[in-house]
Amino acid sequence: MADAGGFFHRLCADLVRLVAGLPEESQQLARILGLPEAGRLGEILSRFRVSERRPALLHGDLHPWNLVRHEGHPWLTLVDWQMALVGDPLYDLVRHMHLTLTRPETYKRMFRRWAVQLDGEFTHDWQKDRHVYRGLEFVRSAYVDLNRLVTGAGLGAPYVRRAVDSYGRTLEAAGRFLRLPVRPAAIA
Repeated sequence: MADAGGFFHRLCADLVRLVAGLPEESQQLARILGLPEAGRLGEILSRFRVSERRPALLHGDLHPWNLVRHEGHPWLTLVDWQMALVGDPLYDLVRHMHLTLTRPETYKRMFRRWAVQLDGEFTHDWQKDRHVYRGLEFVRSAYVDLNRLVTGAGLGAPYVRRAVDSYGRTLEAAGRFLRLPVRPAAIA
């Protein structure tokens, strides 16, 4: 069995690199809002762990705009595979649910169905680990959406607009996960 913890730590390292590569203006505003700089973020994320699960091929950017239904058929085609990777299948589901507006009952039903459909080697400890992956996605969104607000990049896309419109909630969730005081009022 491969180390999902290793996969998680690669995700963390990728996020730290993303933060380090943000334009200086975005990094400055992140600091004002209470988000840590890249080095400190790496230190904080190193405290988190997830269980080992068997790796699988992941889409990496699963959201409704990458799902194509076929008229008159029960088939679904996944498009836009440039972020595909091999890793913990729980991450793909958590990221999908993070990127998709989902009612709480749908959220719970999706996770239950996922856990029943896959073998235990892919799903054990998922209830505990989904919160870690979800927290990581809030942190990623806090930096990515802040950069979008600063640069104006991608604001024409409806899902991006929705994400940046709820930035205060994203920042608060990221702060809770990192156990840091953030200042969402500073963006008003």
